[in-house]
Amino acid sequence: MELANITYQDEVGNIKVKIDHTKCITCGRCVSACKHKARFYEDDTKRFFQDLADGVPISLIAAPSIRTNMSEYRKLFAYLRKLGIKKIYDVSLGADICIWAHIRHIEKTGSVSLITQPCPSIVSYCEIYRHDLLEKLSPIQSPMGCIATYMKKYEGITDNIAALSPCIAKSEEFEDTQLTQYNVTFTKLYEYIKENQIELPEEESGFDHYDCGPGVLFPMPGGLKENIEFFMGQKVSIDKGEGISVFKYLDIYSETPEEMLPHVNDVLNCANGCHVGTASSHSPNVYQINRIHDKCRKQAAFDRDRSYYEDLYRQYDERFNLAKFMRSYVPKLVNQPEVSDQDIDIAFKSMNKTDFASQNIDCGACGNETCYNMARKIALKVNIPINCIVKSIGDAKGMGS
Repeated sequence: MELANITYQDEVGNIKVKIDHTKCITCGRCVSACKHKARFYEDDTKRFFQDLADGVPISLIAAPSIRTNMSEYRKLFAYLRKLGIKKIYDVSLGADICIWAHIRHIEKTGSVSLITQPCPSIVSYCEIYRHDLLEKLSPIQSPMGCIATYMKKYEGITDNIAALSPCIAKSEEFEDTQLTQYNVTFTKLYEYIKENQIELPEEESGFDHYDCGPGVLFPMPGGLKENIEFFMGQKVSIDKGEGISVFKYLDIYSETPEEMLPHVNDVLNCANGCHVGTASSHSPNVYQINRIHDKCRKQAAFDRDRSYYEDLYRQYDERFNLAKFMRSYVPKLVNQPEVSDQDIDIAFKSMNKTDFASQNIDCGACGNETCYNMARKIALKVNIPINCIVKSIGDAKGMGS
């Protein structure tokens, strides 16, 4: 990841940053960190509306987090149906299928450890930087992949499929799997509605299928963990991790002996799960999200005990072919240069840091945790010495004298 953002100076000395997209995992952190709105992302919202206007047959899938991101989503559904949307499916149903598939896969393979992959940034990190973890990535499609497969393979839907999503990185998954044709993110959808002065109708519309089960919990951190434990109890060991530290967590996972690993490692890029994903509205706070989610949890469990879902999964066993809900991964070969101790020394000298004290100030102003990390990035040619505030202050004092 440290190679994706490249800082440089243009011909007149302006400091700029560009992205090497071959090394970017689409985690969205540069977009959220930039308060000047100089960073932005692109999705398929405009193409989606243009194709609808052109009469392209499209059905829709909506992430469970739409409940916490768009309070009037039922009115939005009604509006989109008027524009030509054919069918609308809740990705919570895909999450139910995804949970069933994970349980059956775990039962089949026994104690083989796996890393969950509903988060495309996690997948990209492994495909680009941690090829050794690809064999650990769950072979089960994400909830969006599962619902798209269900629609195409079992409902006979031949339309293009558009996803209403809280995630920038879902575009990467859709490109890899070819199951979904449009990533329509909540943020860009809000912008489109506002820019085009669209007024949603008073009438409402819902989903084109039966109620979903506990898959509605999937967007929360540890959502898959909670579901697997509900069905399999404590016989399956499950760890979870999320947020900015999750990639270091994966590095540690890679270095851990197999016998010490959990059966399931439930990981997400976003600290509070998909409800506050990289392309979400960020309007409700964590307490409001938890309250809405708790309501969904109670509705999913209303008058339904374990036997209800065991019966549901028996129906899935009879109807579904597990193999149809599985995917594979391909390592992405990108140039990842190595640096030597000599390269680090040269980088430190370029920042005028030639002794132990100056090389360990670790002020963090450059965005790195340590001066060593900054020197490493300079050696890798993805950052420049002038971005070191200590150097800049020293240069300024030197000019003044």
